[in-house]
Amino acid sequence: MPTTIPTVTSSTRPGSPSAGDAYFETDTKNYIIYDGSNWRGYQNDGRGVLTATFDGTDDRVDLGTISSLASASAFSITAWFKVPTTSTQNGSIFGSVDFYNGVGLKIAYYNGGTYIDGTIGKGGSAYAGRRFNSGFSSSYNLFDDEWHHVAMVYDGSSITLYVDNSSSSGYTDANIGTSVPSSTQSGAGADSRIASRGDIASGFFFEGSLDDVAIFNSALTSTQIADIYNNDTYHSSVQHRYTFDTNFNDSVGSNNGTSQNGATAGVSDLR
Repeated sequence: MPTTIPTVTSSTRPGSPSAGDAYFETDTKNYIIYDGSNWRGYQNDGRGVLTATFDGTDDRVDLGTISSLASASAFSITAWFKVPTTSTQNGSIFGSVDFYNGVGLKIAYYNGGTYIDGTIGKGGSAYAGRRFNSGFSSSYNLFDDEWHHVAMVYDGSSITLYVDNSSSSGYTDANIGTSVPSSTQSGAGADSRIASRGDIASGFFFEGSLDDVAIFNSALTSTQIADIYNNDTYHSSVQHRYTFDTNFNDSVGSNNGTSQNGATAGVSDLR
């Protein structure tokens, strides 16, 4: 008799698995296997995924308050993104609150996709962050209509950016702003949004496709970033994850998103 693989969801994985335990996740449509220390994920359709698309004009997803980002001494934010070659604007993948007043968080790209920032506000107009900059070279450009992965990791003393599973990625990387604080501002997680800055009046609307935007309450290691990039396996510290398979709901927590102005989920693509 054939063996039936048991089913779970991405939020109901067993808390104390044994090496070799295998399940099918009904929400992500992935097979997962526990290797003794981490879950390994395998998409059942090769690299086919369902994604969300944004027009770059006013589309966004409102998340409300992400409480784990307030007064945080460690967090990580990861996402897959694809920007068309025709795009000419700056855009934000994730943002919260009024960043100009130095409270919010931001992962954004600038200058035709030749550099990308991960920054946190410090109060007033001060901020601290990390920048990958290839503005002096044409060797790397994110506006290529290809999927890329970004991760911003904050450990309470430094910020590390990863693009496509690398902390160099063909860019020159440098600290920007002032010194990194030991924790975020108390209001840092308010007015959180996907595909725009938190202060929407500033613009920075994302143009293109996004998938698997995830927020963690820990500073992920390079190995854990690689698990996401290579295997779609997410560390247990993930608090919120937006897969955009059919809607903008949170597949791990309860912080569901609300589509604004025509953002579309469930768009078939290949990654």
